[in-house]
Amino acid sequence: MKTGRNIRGLTQIEVAEIYGVSERTYQRWERGVVRVPFDDVSAICARVFKLGIDEIRAVINGED
Repeated sequence: MKTGRNIRGLTQIEVAEIYGVSERTYQRWERGVVRVPFDDVSAICARVFKLGIDEIRAVINGED
């Protein structure tokens, strides 16, 4: 999720506000403290980052 957030130039606070969760919840998700439900990951990628999971994975793997 951090990669998608960085691609779009968003802060954790902005992502949390757009998606409708607390800043603390989003921070814990991004740091891996709490497991993120797949539905939430998919929704954040699509609705907030406007990216598919595969697009983010490609950036992570250097396949951009």
